[in-house]
Amino acid sequence: MQNQRYVYPLDLTNLNQEVEIICEKLRISKAEAIRNAIEFYSEYVKGLKIIELRNIPKKQAEEEILNYLKDKEKAWTSEIADDLRLDVSIVNDILTKLAEEGKIE
Repeated sequence: MQNQRYVYPLDLTNLNQEVEIICEKLRISKAEAIRNAIEFYSEYVKGLKIIELRNIPKKQAEEEILNYLKDKEKAWTSEIADDLRLDVSIVNDILTKLAEEGKIE
């Protein structure tokens, strides 16, 4: 059985200079450079985790963060945001406020 071949027309007008540099430095064809880029990003997105952020009042977020931190010796802002499904900027604002109030170190 013969493998099915897929051909995609691409307009690389705005990227031609970048493609030329890649091909020259790696000594590969444009087709190979494009295939390599697709393979790279295919592997990259496999490791991504999609988090649906919750939209909750700041007071509730503050309580959840304090509760979360009770069981932790230390935690990164991004870790808290991911685990509680909160926007990282909101978590950062709340952590700053809690630190200023002396509730956390």
